[in-house]
Amino acid sequence: QYLIFSSLINVTEATGGKLNHVPHFDSKNDIEKHIRSTGVPCTFVLPGYFMSNFSSQFNKGEDGVYNWALPVSENAQFPLFDVSEDTGKFVKAVLKNADKMNGKQVLAATAYYTPKQIVADFEEASGQKARYIQISGDQFKSYLPEFMAEEMLQNHILLDTTGYYAGASLDESLNLLEEKPITWKEFVKKSGIW
Repeated sequence: QYLIFSSLINVTEATGGKLNHVPHFDSKNDIEKHIRSTGVPCTFVLPGYFMSNFSSQFNKGEDGVYNWALPVSENAQFPLFDVSEDTGKFVKAVLKNADKMNGKQVLAATAYYTPKQIVADFEEASGQKARYIQISGDQFKSYLPEFMAEEMLQNHILLDTTGYYAGASLDESLNLLEEKPITWKEFVKKSGIW
């Protein structure tokens, strides 16, 4: 009767071919296009940047400060999302608004955060010190397995250029929710990771 599919933007198209190696985004969008072509009633939920990713990205240095190093500027926009707590909130909102959401996308994220805000909220919520370090693309790729290095680099460059959701506002999607999504600060407090 109704299909809800987890999708993402087509990065190659959104960037005019400048970023053309993010297949885990583009392939989902290809499936979205196919679903649309079938005529089956559908809505597409586009999950944001998982807050759980930070468990492997924040690394405690010898000085006791957590270091977070990525190849993006402090102006990059991360649409953060707690996948385990908030997926159901967005899907429930789609089901309750199925008629008006047919054929639409729902952007599943709490808010856009800059690296500066991510670090500040982390420090406040965890009581730990942290710093953001912008590294080069080559440095970033050197830390990753070769098969995924270029894809992950381009995925992060997207956050600093065209945008994870190609510059779209989160307001319409957030206004559908009956329950507020988890903030980054709340995630840090409840996760017990740090």
